[in-house]
This record gives sequence, C-alpha cells and structure tokens, in this order.
Amino acid sequence: MNQNNSNSIDILQKIKKLNDKTPQYWQSLSRAVINAPCNAVFTIDLKGIIFLANDNAQKHLGILEGLPVKNIVPQLEGPIFEALADCKQGIEISVKIGDKDYFARINSIVSEGNRLGVICMLEESAELEKIAYKMQFFREKAFELDTIINSSSDALFICDAKANVTRINPASERIHQIKAEQIVGKNMADLIKQGFIERSAALEVTRCKNKVSLLQTKNGRKLISTGTPVFDDKGNLIKVVVSEQDITKLDTLQRKLEKQQAKKNQIQDHLHEIQQTELEPNKIIVQSASVVKTLEQALKVSSANSSVLITGESGVGKGLVAKLIHQNSSRSNKPFIRINCGAIPESLIESELFGYEYGAFTGAQSKGKPGHLELAHSGTLFLDEIAELPLPAQVKLLRFLENGSLTRLGSSRTITVDARILAATHQNLKRMASKGEFRKDLYYRLRVIPLTVPPLRERKACILPLLRYFIDYFSKINKTKKRLSQKAIGSLMTYSYPGNVRELINICERAVVMSETEIIDLQDLPNDIVCGISNKFGQSTQWPAKMCLKQILERVERDVLMQTIEKYGNQSSAAAALGVSQPTIARRLKKYNIKE
Repeated sequence: MNQNNSNSIDILQKIKKLNDKTPQYWQSLSRAVINAPCNAVFTIDLKGIIFLANDNAQKHLGILEGLPVKNIVPQLEGPIFEALADCKQGIEISVKIGDKDYFARINSIVSEGNRLGVICMLEESAELEKIAYKMQFFREKAFELDTIINSSSDALFICDAKANVTRINPASERIHQIKAEQIVGKNMADLIKQGFIERSAALEVTRCKNKVSLLQTKNGRKLISTGTPVFDDKGNLIKVVVSEQDITKLDTLQRKLEKQQAKKNQIQDHLHEIQQTELEPNKIIVQSASVVKTLEQALKVSSANSSVLITGESGVGKGLVAKLIHQNSSRSNKPFIRINCGAIPESLIESELFGYEYGAFTGAQSKGKPGHLELAHSGTLFLDEIAELPLPAQVKLLRFLENGSLTRLGSSRTITVDARILAATHQNLKRMASKGEFRKDLYYRLRVIPLTVPPLRERKACILPLLRYFIDYFSKINKTKKRLSQKAIGSLMTYSYPGNVRELINICERAVVMSETEIIDLQDLPNDIVCGISNKFGQSTQWPAKMCLKQILERVERDVLMQTIEKYGNQSSAAAALGVSQPTIARRLKKYNIKE
C-alpha cells in the first residue's frame, strides 16, 4: 500500500466520524460559529423568517429567531428578498435600528446550487467611522512623515536592526548619485565591500547601540554621517536612522568668510597677495591686521643687510619671521644658521659662535672648528634667545657687528665674514641693558630694525585658521580624519594661549592623537581650556584684604565646582573633566553645600 492510498483512507475515516455526529452536535456547532463574530449576525430563510441569530443580534438589537425580518428591520426586507431572488452577494446598505445607525452586509446562502436563505451582518456605523477616522489619521501622519523625509536637505538612510537599508530619501540619491531601488534591501557591510561608502554609521550603531558620528569622503566631498538608534518599549534596537550632511560647501563658505572678515582695511586687503606669494610656502598662517603689519615690515627689510631684533613672547613664531626675512633676501640661496644662545653652556658659547683652533682648550678637535658665524658666511645667522648670551661673548659679537671680522679661540688670525645678524628674544632687553645685565651698545647695534610679533591672545582672527591647519596637518600625519566640533571651537577661541602658537600646535596634536572619535569635542581638550580657568583667573584678581590664602583657595574651588557641575550636570562627568574621582567631587559638593 502506497502513501497516497493511506492518506485517502484516513480522510474517509474522518468524514465517516463526522457523519456519525448527532443533529444536536451540528446545531451546537452552528451556534458556536455564528457567535464567533463580535458583530450582530443572523440568517433568514426563503420566506423571510429569521431562523438563526447570534447572541449580539438577540441581546443588543432584539433580533429574535422565528420572527419575520420585516417586523424587526423593515428596511432590510427589500435587499434580503433581492438577494434571495438573484443569489446576489455583497449587498451593502445603511439601516437605522432604534436610535443607532448600522451598516448591513447581505450575502446569499447557496448549497449545491440550491438557495437556502441569506446571512446578514450588522456593524454600528459609529465604530466604522472611528476606524475610518483612525485610518485617515494614520494616512495623514504617514504623508507628513514622507514629506519631511523627502524634503530634507540632509541625506537620510533608514536601516533595520541588522543594518539593512529599508529606505533612502531624494537627498541621498542626489549626494550618492544612485537610485533608491539600487540600494534598498542591501546590507551596509556589503555596500562597504562594493566601495559605495568608506564606513557605515549604521553598522557602528548596531554594534555599540549608541549614537555615532563619522567623517568620510564621497566623490571628493566631505560628509558627516550621524547614526541614531531607535529602540522599542523593551529596549531592543529596531531601526537606525542615518543622516548625512555635505559639509564641503560649509567649509568653503567658512574659509571665504574668514578671508572676507580679515579684509577690513588696506593692510588686510594686501594680505591675500602676501599670503599667495611669500607666506604660503613658509606655512605662515595669518589673518590679524597686527601680524600682517609685522610681516609686511619683515618683507620690506628683507632686501637690506641691517641687523633686526625680533621680540615677542615664547612661542609666537619669531623663528618663522627670521626665516621669512632670509628667504626673501638676496642671501636666500645661502646658509641660514640658527643658534639658541640659551641652549649652549656658557663655557662653550664663544667657541660655538666664533670657532677655535687646535689646542685652544682641552678636548678641542685636532684640526680646529669654524664657528656658526663662519658657517653663515654670505648667508644669515639667527641668534635666538639673545638675552642669554654671556657678557664676554657679547663683546666679541659687538666687534663683529662693527667691522665684520672675528678671531677664533686660540688664534691670532683675523677672519672677515659676511653674515647678516638676526636676533630674537622674549625678554625686555631695554630693561636688562638699563640694569647692566645686557650691553647697551650691543642692544642698540642689534636693534637697528626692531620687529615685534604680538601674542596669540591679541590676534584672535588667527586662531581658527591655525586650528584648522594643524588639525588637518596632524590628521594627515597620523593617517586619520579629525574635525573640531562647534563646542570645541568655541572653547579654543576663548582660550588665552599663554604658550602662544607653540601651545596651540601641541593642543591640536594631542586632540588628534587622543580623541576616540572623528569629531574632536570638549572631552578631548585639556581641562583648563574646557573650564575656562585660564581666561577667568589669568588676570589679576583683587581679593578682600581680610581673606587669608585658605579662604581664597576655597572660594576658587567652590566657583570651579559650581561652573563644572552646571556645565556637565552630573558628578561623574564633572570628575572626568576636572581629572579627579567621583567620590572627591561628592565630598567637595557636600563641603560647600552645592546642589546638583
């Protein structure tokens, strides 16, 4: 016996069992079936008599079995007999029963070609209207959502919990130069393999379940992709919404705005020409009028052979100005020798500057050695930190400046050298000269042409271009992509930079190396910048005369705690910003009665 014969016998046996059921069973089954719907349901025979009505029809509408339908719902008599006569299906009509309106649906009951009656289902119109209203509401909301998504200027990707693309908007099609049907249904991991994008914010969100921002390049344009997770009521990830902003134009406009802002007077109008011709090759980035004036003066004195004294705080870029003068002079193809007078021991400074002969001192080379002045022949000697030059060496340097000749240590032979002297210092040489700490005659000999480089805090216009340049520079070196957030830029723009450009460079390098995301934010900056301590307490503060040091320190500590808690909102974040533990913050808040 095969399988098909076995199945046929099983079916026949089940049919036989059903045929063995009593009429009471079939009546009970019919009653259960008609009571299953939640609406009022009843059946009418060929004579228009109600022969079966469910509980809802009997209890709520008074439709009783055995009564003519015309006595209970006269409006249905015509449609019911129409359905009986023509075996029509799906006749729909509105009727009123009592004080309520109902929607009636009538269908013929036909068995083996014989008409047996009709079945009628009644549903209250108010419920239908509610359902219709809800459907209309959802349709309107869906239309609004579609309009918002499609009209957004940002590219939007909607993905499921596995990073499969379910929808993209027209902005995405435009930015990525692709049609929705070419990408919907594909997984982000596969799109990366295909070279569609470099990295996926949606994939990162599915891994970490947090908001993620990435900086990437597509078709020569810069994009910021931000992935936002969507969770259900149970906390399960159900969708990821990725928005992409094309910041290429923003960058271009920002840089144009910075240049336009710098051109406020004739000096700044001349800045563009200077930067393009002389400054850009030397990586001198300048937007401030005061620095432009200094650089114009430096370019002007480049053609002369006069000594130049460059003054300014440590880290402002005095060495760059010296090199700019050399590179734009007639000596540009000759040596540029730089010596830091403060970095050489006092016992060796003369030999380093003027050279020595064999036997001049213990340890001298057998053939002697030319000094930095000789090495700079026909070129330029830059004496950095000239204030550190010992007095004996000052005498010999003055003699050289007067007649252009020098004598090596241990030698009686005079050597003529043609070298231009540029000097720099962060100290007040005039004051030192008045105190006898520096030779007055040498001071005035060096100060033929004085140039002063202003500190970074006095040239705010230069800060943002410098930040952008060095963030890009260190990103390239570290083979990564980094960008400053607006909050980070705000903090960095208000910082006083006591270490000037050198400190700014160090801050940029640290931020690029230490930041864990592509967007450099406040948490990636040093605490004194974020908290504004340098700005707030950098100037002289007048304290009440009766306050002791302990009271002053406590007041400062209390102010810092209040500002930090207000900024970060909780103890853990405040502790991280100030570089201490959370229990320490908790104890300090309790001590000063500061409420979160």
